[in-house]
Amino acid sequence: IHLPLTSAPFYLEGWLPKCGRLGFYASAKTGKSFTAVQLARCIGAGEPFLGISTQQGRVLYLQFELGDKVLQDRLISTGKSYDNVYLGTTFSMKLDHPVGQEQLISALMVIKPDVLILDPWYKLMGGDENEAQDTEKVTDFVDEVVIEAFGCSVVIFLHAGKDVSKGGRGSSVLEGWVDSYVEMKKVNKVGEPLRVKIMPKLLRHSALPPEPIEAVLDKFEFVLAAEQEKEESIKDDLRDMFLSLGNGEILSVHKILTCDEPPTTNRSTIYKHLDSLITEGIITKVGRGEYALAGYSPQDKT
Repeated sequence: IHLPLTSAPFYLEGWLPKCGRLGFYASAKTGKSFTAVQLARCIGAGEPFLGISTQQGRVLYLQFELGDKVLQDRLISTGKSYDNVYLGTTFSMKLDHPVGQEQLISALMVIKPDVLILDPWYKLMGGDENEAQDTEKVTDFVDEVVIEAFGCSVVIFLHAGKDVSKGGRGSSVLEGWVDSYVEMKKVNKVGEPLRVKIMPKLLRHSALPPEPIEAVLDKFEFVLAAEQEKEESIKDDLRDMFLSLGNGEILSVHKILTCDEPPTTNRSTIYKHLDSLITEGIITKVGRGEYALAGYSPQDKT
C-alpha cells in the first residue's frame, strides 16, 4: 500500500514542527528574551509571529536570567494578553541533574504544555556547555521525557559570541539536534531603536527564505520593519494634514477618509494615530470624530 506523505504539522509554520526542536541564537542585547516572550504569546493566541503563521497551543516559558518583577513589567508594558502562556523564573534548575529534571517534570505534569521554551540554554546546564558529552545529557533528557513522554515541541535560546555567523555558543551537538537553527543579528546604529535581522540557517522541514525578517522593537515586542515604516508614514501624513490647517479649522475623520489621497482607508488605524498625536500634544479632540491643532478654542473658528 502506498500512502501519500503528509506535511509535518507546525506550531510555527516551517520552523517548529510538533514534537520538534527550534533553536535561536544571538549576541547579547539583541532581544532574545523579548523574542521568546513574543513567540510564546503568539503561539498561545494562534497569532502570526512576525508574519509567520502559528497553530494555537499551550506554552510554558521558563526563564533563567530575569527576575519575576522584570519579566512581569515587560509583559504588562506590551499591553497584550497572555492567555495559554505560563511563565516561570528559576535560577537553579539544571536539566543534567535529577533534581532539576524532577522540577521540570512536575511543571509539565501540571501545565501540560504543547510548547516548552527554555531561555537561555547554558543556564540550565551544570556541566560544560562546550562539551558534547555534557550537552547530550540534557538533549537526551529533553528527547526522552519532554518530547517523547509529554509530546512537547521545544524552543531554546542560545547566546552567541561576537561573531554571530559562527552560530550559538556551546557544543556543535546542538546544531545537529535541532530541526531549525535561527540567527538573530542586531543591525541598528547606536542611539536607534533595536533593529534585528532574523534568518534561519537550517530548516529541515521547509525551504530557507530568500531574505531575512527585519524587525524593530516597539513597546517590548518586535514589529516587521516594513509595517512600522508604513505606520510611521501614515502618522506623518496625518500630522502634515493638521499642520496645514488655518486658524480655527477642524478636521474630521470623515474628511480624512474621503480626501483625494487619504493616508489610509482603515478607520481604526486613523483613530490610533490621532490618539498618538493627541498624546504628543500636536492636536486636540474638539467633538465626535473632529480634531484640531492643539490650542484650538471655539472662538477661533472661522
